[in-house]
Amino acid sequence: MNREALLEIGSEELPASFIAIGMRQLKVLAEESLKTSGLTFSSIDTYGTPRRLAVAIHGLLPSSPDQKKIVTGPPTAIAKDAQGQWTAAALGFARKQGLKPSELTIENGKVSAIVHIKGVSTRHLLADLFPQWITKLEFPKSMTWEAGRFRYPRPIRWIAAMYGADLVSFSLAGVRSARWTLGLGPWAPKKIPLTQAGKYVLLLKNQCVLVEPAARQEAIRRSAELAVKRTHGKVHMSSSLLDQVANLVEHPVAILGNFDPAYLDLPKEVLITCLEHHQKYFPVEPATSGKLLPHFVGIRNGMSVNQEVVREGYERVLAARLADARFFFNQDRKSPLGSKVEALKGVMFQEKLGNLFEKKERVKRLLEAFASATGLTGILEKAKHVTDLCKADLVTDMVREFPELQGVMARLYAQADGEEAEMAQALEEHYWPITLSGALPSSDLAALVALTDKLDTLAGDFAVGLIPTGSADPYGLRRAAVGIIRILEDRKWQISLDAFIDEAFKLLPETLQAKDNNQPQTLLKEFMKQRLSGILQERGLKADEVDAVLFIQGIGIIHETITKIEALHSIRSDGNFPALSAAFKRAGNILRQAEGQPVTFNSQGSPVREDLLKESAEQSLFQSMREAAASFDREYQDRKYKQALESLIPLRQPLDKFFEEVMVMVEDQDVRANRLSLLNFMIGKFQQIADFSKLQNA
Repeated sequence: MNREALLEIGSEELPASFIAIGMRQLKVLAEESLKTSGLTFSSIDTYGTPRRLAVAIHGLLPSSPDQKKIVTGPPTAIAKDAQGQWTAAALGFARKQGLKPSELTIENGKVSAIVHIKGVSTRHLLADLFPQWITKLEFPKSMTWEAGRFRYPRPIRWIAAMYGADLVSFSLAGVRSARWTLGLGPWAPKKIPLTQAGKYVLLLKNQCVLVEPAARQEAIRRSAELAVKRTHGKVHMSSSLLDQVANLVEHPVAILGNFDPAYLDLPKEVLITCLEHHQKYFPVEPATSGKLLPHFVGIRNGMSVNQEVVREGYERVLAARLADARFFFNQDRKSPLGSKVEALKGVMFQEKLGNLFEKKERVKRLLEAFASATGLTGILEKAKHVTDLCKADLVTDMVREFPELQGVMARLYAQADGEEAEMAQALEEHYWPITLSGALPSSDLAALVALTDKLDTLAGDFAVGLIPTGSADPYGLRRAAVGIIRILEDRKWQISLDAFIDEAFKLLPETLQAKDNNQPQTLLKEFMKQRLSGILQERGLKADEVDAVLFIQGIGIIHETITKIEALHSIRSDGNFPALSAAFKRAGNILRQAEGQPVTFNSQGSPVREDLLKESAEQSLFQSMREAAASFDREYQDRKYKQALESLIPLRQPLDKFFEEVMVMVEDQDVRANRLSLLNFMIGKFQQIADFSKLQNA
């Protein structure tokens, strides 16, 4: 009979961000190891709260299936003597497998034994697997707390492990597995018996513990909406804060709090930062729009008792935070944003790259090259002014205390100083996109500054060796690279990223201008290619398609490169394309082989001599190729790359016929060279888009 299995790891409170990490890993570990062990199951669910991570496996059979395994022994020459009798080597092999000599067989010149392996009970298998799963969990930070020096984010205090109603027995980190769990923190210190693994979620729900993050999120939404009803407002509930708060509690209870309406004079962004980032409170806003209301919703963990005491505590802590914010804001406003630029000389960007003042001066010089190439010289002076101011808020009291507001405070202070709205907005947006999929700069001005600032950062960090490795990227260089690619695609500027990477390196300090050493540039270009490939693969394009285009031209002009890759992806669905690309690869192989031989042919792809085309198949190919090339040139000139590639399709049949009927490497050197030129002209024409030999089906 199928049963459910349960593993719960109870610990001291985990960091909120670790819960989703643990849940994901538990599911993957369970799926992979159960399949490897031969255990079938119907589904797997994972759960997580600050005090527990759990995995439930549904529909597990009582034991693993019996298996038949073929074991190979010594070669026949060793296993049998001259009379055909089993030797000592064969007899020893049979004993080792628990078989009689008569049960041995000969397979492919070797002695073989068919070994029947009886299935193992699921409970015993889980006793081995459960501790393995816990041991293999990886978190950003771990600690040791017991003699065995087992590593986990927080000390493990209990482990519940069951198969059906039976205990799965093992020990780990000084804790013995059991058939009980604990409830809601200090409010429920007594052990709660677990009678059936399948009743885990309901049992803990009855004990006021919601083990499903989605259930806690829904409870937060409902209770928060109920709490603000009498304010005639609505909860400002960001998804990121909801995710975080849901992983700070096991039983969420909403409490409505208030703050002094005088603080509503502070910018809305400052108030939201104080509430959300620092206190994990949900702001309350009017039902329509406008300023925030002087209320907030805090989420406590536990039963709805002593609400007034909790509310007073929430309000007291928030009042202190808002008072600090008002003080910092007023201090910063005593002088304009522009007066703070000089202080950037005292803020180090990177030891070998200098301070932030020097960085913004490099960005201004890079802006000149970008503006000229993009035809945006009309906004160059504005872009330089934005660059002068874009880091100035980093030395303000507000951003020192609330670093989440960098860029935002630059915009707010610039607006207060009377700067143009577009320029003030660009001060904030030059950091965009803040996340890999975040919003892009909304204007050419903001995009130009964002692009050059990110490119200077990447060039500088690669020049000093601060290159991301593995999953580590402490300087956010992957995000910066993706941001550059997305901005260039969005703006469709006719600039080559490869060329401007070189330009950015030229503007770095002279101490980093190593002669005859282009390795940092090469590494950065490869890094950008990898980021572009990753972006496009997420959109459904294939890695070999990206490689086929980038191999020809590098990254080049981003939006055109992407259009070419999309065109190549689209044309691969044509039924003629696999055979056509295979023919191109064959032609390329012939040309590569010819390069190593004493033969002269027109490697520049110039017109072929028609008088040397002797065979009808090569004459037919030449005619088809001229027509295709003319069509290709028209479409390519108009940047219609899909249509240009479609002009390849009619070449399939004449190419097939050419390779069937024409020998390229003939004795006559003139004919041979002409046929090589024919192939080279054809390949060279269409390699303006992609190298077909890079395609896996080519």
